[in-house]
Amino acid sequence: MEKLNLDLVIFLTYLIIVFSIGILVSRKNKVSDDYFLAGRNLTWWVIGGSLIAANISTHHFVGMSGQGYSIGLAIASYEWLAAIALIIYGKFFLPYYLKTKITTMPEFLETRFNYKVRLIFAVISMVGYIFIELAVVLYTGSLAMESIFGLPLTWGLAILCLVAGGYTIYGGLKSVAYTDIVQVSVLMVGGLAVTIVGLIKVGSVSPEYSGTVIGGLRAIMDGSPEKFHMVQSWNHPELPWIGVFFGGLWLANIFYWGCNQFITQRTLAARSVWHGQMGVVFAGYLKLLVPVLVVLPGIIAFRLYDPASGLLSSEFALSKADLAFPALVKNLLPAGISGLVMAGLMGAVMSTIASLLTSSSAIFTFDIYKRHLRPDADNRQLVRMGQITAFSVLVVATVFGYFLQDLVAIFTYIQKFWSIAWPAVTAVFLAGFFYQRATARGCVVTLISGPAWAILFTVAEAFELVPRVAFLNRAGMDFLFCCLIIYLYRNQAAEIPARAIVDRSFSDEALAEVRRVPWYLRFKLWSIVLIAIVAALYINFF
Repeated sequence: MEKLNLDLVIFLTYLIIVFSIGILVSRKNKVSDDYFLAGRNLTWWVIGGSLIAANISTHHFVGMSGQGYSIGLAIASYEWLAAIALIIYGKFFLPYYLKTKITTMPEFLETRFNYKVRLIFAVISMVGYIFIELAVVLYTGSLAMESIFGLPLTWGLAILCLVAGGYTIYGGLKSVAYTDIVQVSVLMVGGLAVTIVGLIKVGSVSPEYSGTVIGGLRAIMDGSPEKFHMVQSWNHPELPWIGVFFGGLWLANIFYWGCNQFITQRTLAARSVWHGQMGVVFAGYLKLLVPVLVVLPGIIAFRLYDPASGLLSSEFALSKADLAFPALVKNLLPAGISGLVMAGLMGAVMSTIASLLTSSSAIFTFDIYKRHLRPDADNRQLVRMGQITAFSVLVVATVFGYFLQDLVAIFTYIQKFWSIAWPAVTAVFLAGFFYQRATARGCVVTLISGPAWAILFTVAEAFELVPRVAFLNRAGMDFLFCCLIIYLYRNQAAEIPARAIVDRSFSDEALAEVRRVPWYLRFKLWSIVLIAIVAALYINFF
């Protein structure tokens, strides 16, 4: 009971600190750029930290740790290849976004194609953010508080709404970005604490190994070598090497990091191209650390709790893989430290909630309200509509999240929705940037028929009308189908319209800034180093 009380005090203190910071840093928000894009004045370290804080949530600490338990280090491909995808985004997409000063991702699609493409993607994004991402994060965050502190699910939902919703609705992106720095710091410390304590425990109960971090690491690598191979078989149901290195995983990362308002919004708020690019590459380096915080604990839990080969007695055996991380927190961490880890976990949840609220409000305000309902809206009206939208989205998602407790496979629920949408969206964005003959009509057809094809294929698999295909391989097939549609509807006129030419070159101001930066602070150098590290990791754990 004393342990629980201490953990609860630490957790509640953390919530109060985060809420206070969020309110304080946003007191001077006056216009729409302040509210939605933090005055376009974010620095590289804020951008990088905020990207990771928005990205990591309960699906990492529960779902990815569970995959580490059942599959092993190979699941880290989602993190390490994301580092390369961030470089691609920083090199090819971000300079154009900043030069044109767009506010939302759908806005780019109207600039390149027309308002219909913009509206369709805006609707897809809003539906996904409310009923998939936000509802699931609210539910799983509340479930975590219920399992650790014994708080009823409805109380957990209320706490998350009041804290994360309060500072986000009041302060906008600036509140989100600066509280993210606090939350990603606590997240890293808490996750690292679980890994260190877990490794020491493995080393101490393993014959011939010392009870140290190094001893524990040697124990799990020698005891479960099959868990440390990054490359799986071609027909692996989760991570086929074809889908990982040449197909669906790359496309998913390009969509997530380059076309997704939920993530890209903080990069659109960069002070300059250099700050934006360095923030992106900084996030790439942080992604290298994520498997240490969430995947390695899953492997540690396997060595300790696996019913067949675990080092501890069968009474500690886990009923399912997704309990790996919570089991380590509950069984190994002392009072106070477990409260800190819980604060880090809730920090990740609140960061994701805040990011989803700011993105949803930006998309509705600019892509629907201002574009179609109130074109003459001034700054004050836009900020007000953003706050109303964020509040409404939060209420709807909270109610929907409450009813998700009857859903069995919560993470499959997320994957199934986005696997329907992102191949088509990725194809449209890539065509917009790199294929000048792509047309608005082709993109409209793609955004409608692409998801329809994915749904049809999923139903056919369920009824065993077609052979089952690994998820990432099938996503690659969906993408090729969407590319074919875009090609069939291509512009066959001799002259390319002006709007089809996307000038990705730097503005004169951005180019001058990049040239003033010392060579050791340049995006290109740190990108090359990052790529080399990722390659070395794959070679080492092949």
